[in-house]
Amino acid sequence: MSLWQRYRRHWQQYRADWLDKRIPPASQLRLDRHNLFIFPSRTGWIYLALCVAIFLLGSNYENNLVLALAYLLFSLFVVSIPYCHANLSGLHLEAVTPQAVCAGEPLRFQLRLHSGAQTRHDLQLTATGAVGEHLPALTDRDQLGVSFITGQRGWLRPGRLRLSSQWPLGLLECWTLLDLQQIGLVYPQPMLCDIQLQADDHAGAGTTNATAARQHGGMDEMQGLRPYRPGESLNQIAWKQVARGRGLVSKEFMTPVPAECWLELQKTPGVTLEERLSRLCYQVQQLAQQQVQYGLLLGPRRIAPGSGEAHQTACLTALALYENS
Repeated sequence: MSLWQRYRRHWQQYRADWLDKRIPPASQLRLDRHNLFIFPSRTGWIYLALCVAIFLLGSNYENNLVLALAYLLFSLFVVSIPYCHANLSGLHLEAVTPQAVCAGEPLRFQLRLHSGAQTRHDLQLTATGAVGEHLPALTDRDQLGVSFITGQRGWLRPGRLRLSSQWPLGLLECWTLLDLQQIGLVYPQPMLCDIQLQADDHAGAGTTNATAARQHGGMDEMQGLRPYRPGESLNQIAWKQVARGRGLVSKEFMTPVPAECWLELQKTPGVTLEERLSRLCYQVQQLAQQQVQYGLLLGPRRIAPGSGEAHQTACLTALALYENS
């Protein structure tokens, strides 16, 4: 590690420790002079340089009108300082729990803003590596967020979010760095595949081998037609319907499934672990839509068969946080 890298790493750690003391992590926060910073913006620095140039020009030529212009411009800069600070001061912030998404989808972290009796202007929320959002005006309550493009499964921490404003003249920027203890969950990216159901002898005592009327996608009996999905086998295309001018449609086959079935990681086809987890994620979503009782086997971990949104969330969460031991 070079000297510059060590210095940069030391500075980042010092900055993070200082911010944790100055603005401690909390799910709710009220902005005031203790957690707000104000500094000239890029436009403000150019504006100050222009004021200095005009002042030097008026002093050199002893022109009172030019000096008065320099004083007037600088006075506007000074007067805008309390207005810029007051635009954010007193604003109440509250974290919103982010919804879990699949890898490849945007994960949005939101803040709930309470303005109080004052109208706020020009609110900008940004974060490193995220797409920020802008709110022109806030009169009472509203939400503002940042979106991260997810690349891999697991927990995603956004780091500190930067809330800023350059109102009223754009010469100064008032900002704060927020840690509202938000964390988002990213599921594996679903991968289109056939549902691979395992025998229910894993379930142990108390389970039944009876079959149910519920069905899932398979290759036994033709159930109907549906729009063609890119990447499907040409054998599934209903060519007779194509010849009649109905466009590309696929045959949909259905197979009876047990009343309680299992999805197992070790028996799921795939070259890599991430590919098998992605296939399982797709199968869990499909079985949940069909309201089938299904269980999940991830190595030593076992999730008993069930159905419903809570059961689906438990299975997807287990897939997202699975670690190959």
